[in-house]
Amino acid sequence: MRVVRVGAPRMGPALLAAVVLTVLTSCSSPNEQIELSQAPPGAKATPTVTITIPEWRTVTQTLTATTTLVSATTVPVTPTVTITLPPRPAATSTAAFDQATALAGYAAIIRDIGALDTSGGAGPGAAVQFESLARHLSALETTAAPPGLDPPSWFGRVISLRLFAEAASAEALAGSPQAPARFVVIRSETGVLLAMVNGALRTNLALPPPPPTR
Repeated sequence: MRVVRVGAPRMGPALLAAVVLTVLTSCSSPNEQIELSQAPPGAKATPTVTITIPEWRTVTQTLTATTTLVSATTVPVTPTVTITLPPRPAATSTAAFDQATALAGYAAIIRDIGALDTSGGAGPGAAVQFESLARHLSALETTAAPPGLDPPSWFGRVISLRLFAEAASAEALAGSPQAPARFVVIRSETGVLLAMVNGALRTNLALPPPPPTR
């Protein structure tokens, strides 16, 4: 609080009481204090009026800043190979079914798959083996479907496998990783085709056991 002393002229008791009453009435705030003093009789000092005025209050505001730490995380990405099967053709053949020719064609296909198992479907050697597989599948297209099988379904599988083998041959020659992945699909679908033929001809055609996983 700040104290201000204000000098006043000499005045009589009645006038001084009036001044005191006026000052007390105007300074009724609880934060303000008024102090009156008068010199003793015979003194020449001028009476003073002391008025205490409250200081201005200083308001301090504290701001708290929040910091968020972001750390970089490395996520390993596993490459995937997406293979889209071509649309199933609706080709048919008017040739009569020749079981001996058909069985010879299936045996050649089984040998091609065994050779591709050795190479893993990668490299220039695999490209030649894929081409051989495509030729043997194309030869099957010139024969009739085995008796008891739906011709469009059988021809669709044979033609799809041939298209896959041709694509894999080009990919293996170029060193593309698509060729081994495509061979996995060819091997699986060839097994399905042989199972269909076994059911129709009462044969036991089967692919060699797959090689151990590398």
